[in-house]
Amino acid sequence: MKSRKGTIAAIAAAVAAYMEEEQNALRPAVPQRKPVMVSSSWGSYGNEEMMRILWQRGIVPRVMTFGCILS
Repeated sequence: MKSRKGTIAAIAAAVAAYMEEEQNALRPAVPQRKPVMVSSSWGSYGNEEMMRILWQRGIVPRVMTFGCILS
């Protein structure tokens, strides 16, 4: 009788484990988030300053520097 109870308990445990695995498999996977790029105004300020310097030296035309035609 003891071995029959042990067999039933083992089967019940296996069924419970199987059901838990199936339930976990049905859950949607959590997507991994990509790190967000943080921008600062210092970067854009540096780019503008570099374009101003290049424009003053005559390396870059004024239209390219400021994005519009200025007279």
